[in-house]
Amino acid sequence: MKLKTEKKIPFRIENSKDVALWESIPCICEKNNVMKSHPIQNCEACRCQICWNSVPQKAWSVKDHEGKDHIINKIKLVRGKVEDIIGWEIGF
Repeated sequence: MKLKTEKKIPFRIENSKDVALWESIPCICEKNNVMKSHPIQNCEACRCQICWNSVPQKAWSVKDHEGKDHIINKIKLVRGKVEDIIGWEIGF
């Protein structure tokens, strides 16, 4: 019996950058001290990295109110002052 293989769906992120400004901000956390690490210590580099980690990296499907499947394969990033990720949009 053959296993069903999933088709690779191309995924595109609009407004993406090779290197964003926030990536040059140094981390000020002390990794061996919980009280001096993010989120207790306000570290901009760690905050921006957490925001970037929340961005989807592959296509996914959703069902609409009629039960039809729609594949989301493109998103647009919304960026802040240091080019950090504030959010992302679909359906543009």
